[in-house]
Amino acid sequence: MVAALAAIWLASFFHTGEIKLLLALLLSLAATIGSDFLFARLRGKPFFFPSAAMVSGIIIALLVSPWYQIFLTGLLAMLAKNFLRVGDRHIFNPAAFGLLAGGIILGQNISWWGVSWQQLTNYPLALFILLIPFLISALRMRRYFIQLAFLSLIILFGASLLDPALLFFVAVLLPEPMTTPAKPIVQLAFGVIVALLSLIPYFPDPLLFALLASNMLFFKR
Repeated sequence: MVAALAAIWLASFFHTGEIKLLLALLLSLAATIGSDFLFARLRGKPFFFPSAAMVSGIIIALLVSPWYQIFLTGLLAMLAKNFLRVGDRHIFNPAAFGLLAGGIILGQNISWWGVSWQQLTNYPLALFILLIPFLISALRMRRYFIQLAFLSLIILFGASLLDPALLFFVAVLLPEPMTTPAKPIVQLAFGVIVALLSLIPYFPDPLLFALLASNMLFFKR
């Protein structure tokens, strides 16, 4: 997943051509990897390869713009991963938690800048790159029932299957294996609940709110 997200980020970087985005990526990775190591040490955990922190860092760099929001978001994501947990499992999708909490604290909306321009008519190759995580989540995470249920319902209510931000959410954020159910029938229920909650318009980011609420409702199911 790290390589797939890196490919999406590179496509977005070359599309915009802004060097500050590279600095934002480095800041995001420093925040997630550094704080993950620090919090893990505070919990008495041994050294580990920070693949989850890298995934969260790239996701945050793709969806958030201001540097101060990026740093806070990364810190909050790793706080959730390390301390909002029961036993050996964290409750919330770390990146989604950091994005929503950071946005609320700073009063900033999530820009989704890196996954909002890949239109089929103008950038078909970029849209194909955006779809690579679907293959990874289907083959490795085995959360396709969640994705199928969510997409079926959300499209029924008028969402576009070619919306790049929606595709990124479904491919990357929605199927995170540590915070979603493994049983197929429960996966279907999870996908339906996320879709229904995302239709509530009174939250800063309905997709992220719906995912986090469902993480809590379906924890360890």
